[in-house]
Parts: sequence; C-alpha cells; structure tokens
Amino acid sequence: MRLNIFLIGFVLLAMLSGCSDPVQDDLLNYINEDMKPLAVLEEDAIAEYDSVTGNNYVDDLTTYIHIEEVVVPMYRDFIEQLEAVNPKTSEVQELHESYIEAVNIQNNAMIKILAAIDQQDYDMVADANKMLAEGRAGIRSFTNELEKLAEEHNVEITD
Repeated sequence: MRLNIFLIGFVLLAMLSGCSDPVQDDLLNYINEDMKPLAVLEEDAIAEYDSVTGNNYVDDLTTYIHIEEVVVPMYRDFIEQLEAVNPKTSEVQELHESYIEAVNIQNNAMIKILAAIDQQDYDMVADANKMLAEGRAGIRSFTNELEKLAEEHNVEITD
C-alpha cells in the first residue's frame, strides 16, 4: 500500500515537473539572479548623475568632471555586466535586448552631455536631454513588457 501511494505521488510529481514552463523558469532566473544585483548598479549610477544635474547642478566644470570620472565609468560597468546576461528563452532574450538598447541610449546621452559642456553647445545639451528621455521611455517600456510577460507566465514580481 505504501509503495502504491509512493508510486502515485512520484508519477504526479513527474507529470507536474514535465509541465514546466521554460519561460517562467528563465524569467525567475532573470529577475532574481541576473537583474537584482544589476539594478543596484544602475540605481547608483543614475543617482550619481542626478547628484550634479537638474536641481543639484552647481556649475559646468563640476558636472563635467563628475559625469566623466564617476558616472560614465559606473554606467559602463553596469552595461558590461548587463550585456553579459544571457537569457535562455527567446521571449526573455528579446525583452533583455530592449533593455540593453534603452540603457545604451542613456549612456550615449551622458557622453553627449560631456561633449556639449566641453563645446558649450546648448543645442547639443537639448539633443542629449531628448536622448535621455528616449532612454527613460525605453526603460519604462521594458518594465511594462517584463511585467506583462511575468503575468502571462505566472511570475510574481516584488520589490
């Protein structure tokens, strides 16, 4: 009797594991293992950028030096680690590529800000700000698509 219960339980377990969702597994790994540590890197780099721009702006020299010596190296490190992430399913790969594209736009905008300050070109600053907005929009789109894919595959995203 015990053996029969054990065998029935084993067969049910085997059937359930055979119904596994590869996208769900990939998403869980992507969110919990790959992206969690990278989120901190991105947040830190953006916080450093924000510390010398907008309401925190002091002068061009301070902004230039901080972006060149602190922000850009931090953001490049983040991008290098982000590009090393290799999701296994095409659904998560496509999503990941959209994120890489958005953060590269932001990175290029930060570099353009440096050139604009160096050349004192306010039109270039405006272009760089448009690029930053485009990058942020791409990141929001990535987040929305990630949430949608997670919902489709029964993955709960928590903060």
